[in-house]
Amino acid sequence: MSATGTTITICRSTRRNLRYILLWPSVSEEPKSTSAFNIRIVVYVLITAAFSVCVAMHLIVTTTSINDFSGVTSLVCVYYVAFTFTKNQPKVARLLMEMSNFEKFGKPPNFDQEDETLNFVSTRKEECEEKNRNDDLNENCGFVTPIWTPFSTKNHVVYYLLQAYVVVCVQLLLKPSALVTFTGFELTTHLILRIKQLNQMIHKIFVNTNYEIARRRLNNCLVYHADLIRMAKALDECFSSSMFMFTCITAIVIACIEKQFIEGDHFCAVVQFCGWTIILVLACWSGQILMDASESISVSIWFSKWYEADTRLQKDILLMLKKSQEQFALTAGPFSSLSFQLLVSMGFIMLQKNQRQLDDFFHELKIFHSTQDD
Repeated sequence: MSATGTTITICRSTRRNLRYILLWPSVSEEPKSTSAFNIRIVVYVLITAAFSVCVAMHLIVTTTSINDFSGVTSLVCVYYVAFTFTKNQPKVARLLMEMSNFEKFGKPPNFDQEDETLNFVSTRKEECEEKNRNDDLNENCGFVTPIWTPFSTKNHVVYYLLQAYVVVCVQLLLKPSALVTFTGFELTTHLILRIKQLNQMIHKIFVNTNYEIARRRLNNCLVYHADLIRMAKALDECFSSSMFMFTCITAIVIACIEKQFIEGDHFCAVVQFCGWTIILVLACWSGQILMDASESISVSIWFSKWYEADTRLQKDILLMLKKSQEQFALTAGPFSSLSFQLLVSMGFIMLQKNQRQLDDFFHELKIFHSTQDD
């Protein structure tokens, strides 16, 4: 639809979000800077000023670490970008109006498709509202995730309050998987630090040929190794069931995301895919580094000077060597251990399952680019 010289029809979603953070005027004020917009900028500064001053004072009064310096530098950059953008807002608005006007030369090729992609949030809301009107439905439109409510959300106050509630709930519901997985990674890292400490202790057992000293060191290593075995089993028990459910659900979700991507919802599909994949990689990485670290115990025993020790000590070191063959692992339920092998296997299965759809998608993409070139 052609736009007049005073109507902006592009960048709808971006302008709305800028308006939410007080860096863009209302629709009636867009063509020129007004006192109301200047008040918005003042409010923006007043809201953020206390936080910015506290960050700067921490650098001045408390410490001079690089983290504080980077924080202040980031704030300076943000303020500079915000103020220069608001200063040029009338120019940006005029440029948007000019690019929304197609009276001279008509619409560029593929304008509607690109505009729909760039304004995916607002476009979806508009499409949902149009579908409600055409099909006499009562679907809630414009929310972060589809929801049903027993009341209407057309009122702006109700809509924004519910949207805020949905955003908070999404944060509370999406973060557990990532945080639980990262907790497992942290505990695994601490366990690996103890394994490295044990390896250092093993190397020192037979440095002194005195039997009593070597016996005391070996006993400490035996006790420490038993504690590590116990901690590794406890770690696996804490996370095994949740990791099992997570890997199963991840496989299902990624399969749905691939179909979503093939059907054209590229942005949301890529965002979800990256989120789920990062968590899966972190989980498998935790299991893999734990297995690798556990194997280092037997290597440390083998390369120690056990052959120079008393035969009574050699018997005990052989017992420790036998126990070290039991690999530490984080399991995903009763079926598999978290490792790079599991990660590659899941990726291969998903790729093989959707090979035909992916071939069709890339074929259509190739045809599209060939038509664009022509």
